[in-house]
Amino acid sequence: MTALLVIFSLSTLLAAPSRAAEPPPVWAARVPGGGAIGRVVVPAPGNARFAHLSWPKAVRAKDGTIVLAYIAGTFHGTHGGGSPAVSISTDGGRTFTPPRVLREFAKGRDYTQSGNVALGVAEDGALVLLAMAFDDDAGNNIFGWRSTDTGRIWTPTDTSALGPDKTGSVFGNIIEVPGRGLTALGHYRAPSKPYSKGIWMASSKDAGKSWGEAVQITDVSAVEPVLIRAEGRLIAFLRAKSLAGTQFVSVSDDGGATWKTERSVLGTESGALYNVVAPCAVVNPQKPGEVFVLTTERSKTDLPGRIWLWKGDARKLDWKRERVLLEFPKEKTQNDLGYPWLVHVEGRRWLMFYYHGRGRGANSIWSVEVEL
Repeated sequence: MTALLVIFSLSTLLAAPSRAAEPPPVWAARVPGGGAIGRVVVPAPGNARFAHLSWPKAVRAKDGTIVLAYIAGTFHGTHGGGSPAVSISTDGGRTFTPPRVLREFAKGRDYTQSGNVALGVAEDGALVLLAMAFDDDAGNNIFGWRSTDTGRIWTPTDTSALGPDKTGSVFGNIIEVPGRGLTALGHYRAPSKPYSKGIWMASSKDAGKSWGEAVQITDVSAVEPVLIRAEGRLIAFLRAKSLAGTQFVSVSDDGGATWKTERSVLGTESGALYNVVAPCAVVNPQKPGEVFVLTTERSKTDLPGRIWLWKGDARKLDWKRERVLLEFPKEKTQNDLGYPWLVHVEGRRWLMFYYHGRGRGANSIWSVEVEL
């Protein structure tokens, strides 16, 4: 049996009951004003060990396949057993394969939780996936894979320069940067040395087969960075770790050699009434200088949760709040939500993926079509 087939056979494929014909639950999120209602695209598996799906990232492969990467576990916490998983769609996002776990983390293993992933497409067309792993503050690492068949078989890659205990978390999209190669961002976390806070950047010169050492681009106390390239500059959107409702934006005009970081107007509308979670940012393919940013607000009171659309110019960084794309009814049990990710369909049509469900227990990956 070849090495690739061994890798394939060891992957965990999790069957899940189909919910395509079921009506949406009353707590399903919907577009305001009588718009579309979110639908489940990757149902929570029946196996409770992997029933909590969260933090989706999505890309469209060169053949049109949509690939989702996310975490499958029991809950978000340090010992939640979250593990990197993938699903693929060959019908434009209408249906997806059940979760395929690439590497399992849990109590008794080398790490107890994978907290997030980053996903991208290399110049050679390969899909590239990075996933963090940690055991509270006792240790952390970054693991990686490549797929040359649009997400069906995944081969481990060399991430030894990123861990153990050299970085922390990886997040968002992986993009090609001229002169630098495939590039990813993450945030430092204990017990990494010499940095335990701030944002790191690392690049690959061989299309994601191996990764170079991470460098710190800012020491602000921020997490969950999202990297885009627009108008010849790199822009990173960061969520503040301790300042509720606050975002930072970092910019590099020299290909990532130097960065300038400033506090941004991106944040919550109602201050202390909401917590804001990770951003999503994409370049408008219809107008390349325009950037769409999504922010998620989770209510601390009886207000609904919301995903907001912002627009801004890549040069001016003049972010303006546009409208609520999706609203989550206030519900006592189905209250773990957000982390949207966008995939362009055509024209103004986009698919927005997000998770929604229980904080502990079943939590599915959902999708809704939006116009931007």
